[in-house]
Amino acid sequence: MTEERYLIAPRSKVSQAMREERQGHCGMAFWLTGLSGAGKSTLAHEVEERLFKLGYHVVVFDGDVIRKGLCGDLGFSPDDRKENNRRIAEVAKLFVRSGIICICAFISPSHEHRAQVRSTISGEHFREVFVNCPATECERRDVKGFYAKARQGLIKNYTGVSSGYEVPEHPDCAISTDERPVQDCVEELMAFILSSIHSRTPTKR
Repeated sequence: MTEERYLIAPRSKVSQAMREERQGHCGMAFWLTGLSGAGKSTLAHEVEERLFKLGYHVVVFDGDVIRKGLCGDLGFSPDDRKENNRRIAEVAKLFVRSGIICICAFISPSHEHRAQVRSTISGEHFREVFVNCPATECERRDVKGFYAKARQGLIKNYTGVSSGYEVPEHPDCAISTDERPVQDCVEELMAFILSSIHSRTPTKR
């Protein structure tokens, strides 16, 4: 008998419904997926600031930050990418259950991995947002030169160059950032998040 058989999840006396009632809104995760340079982090942080000023409890999970801490031991192989998404999903689930709005900005290039994230957090509390931008425009925006290094073979498994990206087939929201001002895209994402939060049935006690 393994040690895991003895592990029992503690039951909190503070339910998700109680937290959501106090905070005045439900917890949800908005998963921003798209190529590097598409604008995921920019949109996430702009919307986070606006929601915070309106009194919402909100946090951004940024791919670059997570890679330096929680997932600092992972590379970019398919298995490592899968594990990266799994860890983020488990952490985001805890935040969502605490009644917090999570805006998650990650490339997450695989249909399978994004489906796993949706299943972990639960579809009711999860929305997939495709931040759509052509690879050519993403590469043009790349001031750090990562795309160029990937084309030179200096960076392995780089999405959009040496590793594929599976475009979401049925995202809950799709925002094209290549020919529109940033603020227009921010407005669109804000409207989608607010609509999603206030249309969801509150968690039952």
